[in-house]
Amino acid sequence: MSTLSYADSVQRVIDLIEERLEEELELSSLAEVAYISVAQLYRVFYALTGHPIKDYIRKRRISVSANHLRNSKLTVEEIAWMSGFETYPAFAKVFKKIVGLTPAAYRQANIFFSFEPIRLHEQVAYKEDRDQTERFPDVKVARLVPGRMYTYLHLSDQAEGMEKEGFRIACEKLAALAANGNVKSRGRIFGHNVEVPDEGGAPRYGYKMLIELQEGKFNDNSPVFTEETFNGGLYAIRKISALSPRTVQEGWNRLLSEWLPRSTFEIGNHQYVEEFIAYNGKLTRMNLYLPVQRKLENKPIEIVELTGVYAWYYRGHGPAAQADAEQRLIDWYTKGTEESILTNTGNYYMSYAYGHSADSDDYWWENGILTRVRESKGLAGPEGKRIGFGTYACCTTRTYGMLGGVLDHMYRWIAASGGYWLDEERQWFAEYSTPDGREVEHETIVKVYIPIQSNS
Repeated sequence: MSTLSYADSVQRVIDLIEERLEEELELSSLAEVAYISVAQLYRVFYALTGHPIKDYIRKRRISVSANHLRNSKLTVEEIAWMSGFETYPAFAKVFKKIVGLTPAAYRQANIFFSFEPIRLHEQVAYKEDRDQTERFPDVKVARLVPGRMYTYLHLSDQAEGMEKEGFRIACEKLAALAANGNVKSRGRIFGHNVEVPDEGGAPRYGYKMLIELQEGKFNDNSPVFTEETFNGGLYAIRKISALSPRTVQEGWNRLLSEWLPRSTFEIGNHQYVEEFIAYNGKLTRMNLYLPVQRKLENKPIEIVELTGVYAWYYRGHGPAAQADAEQRLIDWYTKGTEESILTNTGNYYMSYAYGHSADSDDYWWENGILTRVRESKGLAGPEGKRIGFGTYACCTTRTYGMLGGVLDHMYRWIAASGGYWLDEERQWFAEYSTPDGREVEHETIVKVYIPIQSNS
C-alpha cells in the first residue's frame, strides 16, 4: 500500500505528463503511477492544481507548440502533429480557444503564451484583493526550496548584457560535460548579480549562474563549476518575453515598484534571482524572482510640517529623463571634487513627473542631494533650489524602485481623506537614508513626501 501524500501522487502524474507530453496518455496509466483511482485522480488533480487533468495536458501541449511557433521554422502542420493532434483544424481550434489567436496569427503577434509545468512543492497559498489580481495577472508567488546547485561565476568588464553572456558560456560548458557523459540531463538554470572586489583596475562585474542537475553530476575536480547551497525562499515571479536590458529592467520595476507596494507582501532578505528559458540552446524568455515575505502591517501615512532644506540636483527631460539625470549625478559624484560637502551632510533624493507617460516630451526626472548647504562653494554642474517646506503627506517605506505603488496608495488616501487637497505649486519627493552599518539594499529607508494643503 502506498504512503504517498496526495501532493506527491499528483506531482508524480505531472512529471510523467511532462516526460510523455507528445504521446497518447491514458488516464488509467497516470492513476496507476499515483497509486490512486481514476476517479480520485480527477478530483485530487483539480483540487491541487486548479486545472482539470485533461485541460492541464492540453495547456501544456499548446504552450510547447507556442514555443515552436515563435522560435522554429517548423510548419504549423508539423507542430500540430508534434503536439499530439491528428489534424491541423483540431489543433487550430484548441490553440485559439486557449491562446486567443490562431497559430498563424500567434506566429506574427507581439505577445507570448506560456503555461509552465506546475511544481506543487513550490506553490504558496495567499490571497490578494480582486483589483490586485486583475491588475497583475502576470505575477504569482511561489517558494523555491533549498538545495544544492552547481554554480559558474561569469566576470565581465561591463554590466550590460553580462547575464546573457554568462548564460551562453555556462551552456557551452554544460554541453561539453554532456558530450563526455558527465551530465545526462539538467533542470532549470538561474542566475544573480554578485559583487566583485575592486582590484585597482577597471571596474569588473560578476554574475553567478545556478544550475540544477536532474541526472548525473559534474567532475568533483572541475575548475569551472562549484557545488553550493541555494537557500531558496518565497518569491514573486514575473515572466518576460523580450530580453533587451531595458525590458529586463522594466520587468523588475513592475514587480518592485508597482506590484509589491500594493500586495500583501514586502521585500525579503534573500537573494534576487533570474531564471533563463531557452529554445534549442537560444535564450528566449526569463522569469524574474523578487524575494518577498509576508507583510505584517500596512505602512501608515502621516501629516508632517517641514521647514525646508536645499537641493542640489540634475533634471532630465523626455523619454530618456531618468537615465540622463541619474548618469549626470553619477558622473558628477565620481569626479571626487566638492561633492563630499553635500553627501556628508545630506541624503539622496528622487522625484519625477508622476502621472505622465515616460515616453512623452513633458516627462521629467530629478536626482540629487538634500542638504543644509545653501551655497555652491564652487560646485560645477548641479542646480540648486529650496525644497521640502510646508505641509506634506508622508509615508515611510522601503526601496520599491520608482515607488509607483506607494505613490498610488498615498494619492488615493489624500483623495479619500476629504480634509486635504494637492498643492500643485510644490513637488513631491522621496528621501533615502541608510542607518550606519546596515545593508544598503535591504535596510535603506525611504520617506515619500507629497505636498498638500488643508481644506479647513
